[in-house]
Amino acid sequence: MKFVGVTNYKKSSDRLPGKHHNEFYNGKTLVDIKLEQLFAAGAEHVYISTDDTEVTNTENVTYVHRDAEYCNNVTRFSYVLEQIYNGVPVDDQQDVIYTFVCCPLFKRYDELYNAYTTTGRNHIAVHNSSHYFLDVNKRPVNFTFGLWHPYSQGIDPVYMFPYAGTVCKMKDLREANYMIPLEFEYFTMNQFEAIDIDVREEFELAQTLYKHYS
Repeated sequence: MKFVGVTNYKKSSDRLPGKHHNEFYNGKTLVDIKLEQLFAAGAEHVYISTDDTEVTNTENVTYVHRDAEYCNNVTRFSYVLEQIYNGVPVDDQQDVIYTFVCCPLFKRYDELYNAYTTTGRNHIAVHNSSHYFLDVNKRPVNFTFGLWHPYSQGIDPVYMFPYAGTVCKMKDLREANYMIPLEFEYFTMNQFEAIDIDVREEFELAQTLYKHYS
C-alpha cells in the first residue's frame, strides 16, 4: 500500500499576509512546492483542506473545502483538526503522510515513509538540537547551571517538531485528533529542513536556503 498526502492551509495569515500564495521560488508557491515534494516521494494522491475557493481539482490533487469557522486563529485547534481529518475521504487503514506546507526545506518523505514501512512504527519528523536551552522562567531545560555542566556534545538533545511530516495510518490521526499519533518514533532532520515559516524573515531565509539546496 502506498501513501497519500494530507495537508492544509488557509487564505489568511496574520503574521505574513499572502504567505501561501506569494511566489516562493521560480514562480511556485509554498503549496506548489509541497505538492511536488510529496509526489516526488511517491504519494498516490494529495488531499488539501482549505478555505481557498480559487482552486481546481486535478487527477491527483483534491481540494477539500473547510468552512471559514475552521480557518482562523480563534477556533480551538482540536476542532480544526477534527474538520481536516474527517473532511478528507481517506480510509482509516490508509497510510498517510500529514504535513504543513510551511516547511519547504523538508522533502525527504520517501525516507520518512521507508522508516515507517521498515519498522512498522509511526514516525514524526523532528530536529534534534544539543544547544543549551532556558525556559521563560530562566531555568535550564536540558542542563543544570554550574561549572559542572557538560559540554554541548554531552547533553541530551531537545527535539523540535515543526509540522514537517507525520507518517501513520489515517485512523491514528483521527484517534489522537492531533498532528502526532499516540505512539511514534523520531525521524531526525537538520536545522535547515526544520525551518517553519511564520514571519517575513523566515520566509526570506527559507527562500535563500531553498535556492541553494533545491
